[in-house]
Amino acid sequence: MFVVNGRFLTQKATGVHRYAFEICNMLHEMGVDFHVAVPPKINPDYKFDFKTIQCGSLNGHLWEQINLPLYLKKIGNPLLISFTGCGLLNYNNQIITIHDVSHERYPEWFSKSYYQYYHFMLPRIGRKAHAILTVSEFSKSEIVDTLNLDSSKIHIVHSNVPFKDKPTDDEILNATSNPDAERYIISVSSMDPRKNFIRLAKAFDKIEDKSVKLYIIGMKFKAFNTPDLQKLIGENIVLPGYIDDSSLQKMYRNALLSIYPSLYEGFGLPPLESMTYGCPAIASDIPALREVSGNAALYVDPYDIDSITDGINKLLTNEKLRLDLRAKGLNQIKEYSWKKSAEQVYELAKNFNG
Repeated sequence: MFVVNGRFLTQKATGVHRYAFEICNMLHEMGVDFHVAVPPKINPDYKFDFKTIQCGSLNGHLWEQINLPLYLKKIGNPLLISFTGCGLLNYNNQIITIHDVSHERYPEWFSKSYYQYYHFMLPRIGRKAHAILTVSEFSKSEIVDTLNLDSSKIHIVHSNVPFKDKPTDDEILNATSNPDAERYIISVSSMDPRKNFIRLAKAFDKIEDKSVKLYIIGMKFKAFNTPDLQKLIGENIVLPGYIDDSSLQKMYRNALLSIYPSLYEGFGLPPLESMTYGCPAIASDIPALREVSGNAALYVDPYDIDSITDGINKLLTNEKLRLDLRAKGLNQIKEYSWKKSAEQVYELAKNFNG
């Protein structure tokens, strides 16, 4: 038996929260003996069947660093696995997850309090944890380089697309477009400086086809020094904020293409989401996205506005390229599986659950 740190269930789902949620779902389907320890209030958007146990009365970091270790001590100090956050400072029997170290590479992207907290906590908790999970070879190398942690204790457990309602390959390859439908492209992410939306908006303003709209979909978070995106709003640039999974899937299926111009990633999920729905993807030419998306995306220089513009123009005007990327994307997403990821976690947990 082991316990999962359930603080993620109190927060709106982004990529890291979905990682935790979907691995827990799969562990439950596999019949693994575990439960999720949770704070008093969890987000009602999550629907699940795995077991949760509420402990403590605090929230946020205080719950994680005070209530959770007290609860674990009370039940015999079992193995704890944290799929988000940074784990527990005063607890030894744990496995943690570090998705990326962007706060170390680019502290200016984050609030001062966020940077200071994770800069202090992660290396200390990482050194005492039995093992560290991360999501890519690139992220592993970054953790070793910036946090000076032992590479032998870092294990790559990939993320994957969280959606359940996925179309078949035949449905995607045989789909026909409605000539009267709105013509748009999408970019999906939290409103984080590294996502590079200012350059994207400037590049989009220069594209040749002025009938196309750009939807930038995502939420703002206090942890980030979010740029003023409201000034980007115009006739052809729309910021709808957070949308639910059903609406997002529909947006992917009907978009001309997606674009993910991020400056730094540990994994980079949106291009895979795009591929799942047959939407050809443009991605930044950065190591993690090259690793995860393979030959199934069109790559652009995220620091070069003209490169982003040229990529959009190229994909909008080249139907053969769009169809080729669609087919390659369907093959690329088969490389990732929540079952495989959950099995890796379970095997690792058994090693430290004596």
